[in-house]
Amino acid sequence: MSEAKKPVPVRLVYDVWFRDDVRTAAGAIVPLSLDEAKALIAAGKAERADPLPGE
Repeated sequence: MSEAKKPVPVRLVYDVWFRDDVRTAAGAIVPLSLDEAKALIAAGKAERADPLPGE
């Protein structure tokens, strides 16, 4: 599996709505694509739960 397709676990700092009707609570560790993980981390809504691939 390529590194870009491998799910990346992140810990949510804030509640996040991945779908309009489903809230994922802060503190949850969720697997996301590398791009989604980097976007949430950059927005301050999540933190790394382990090292990101390639770093």
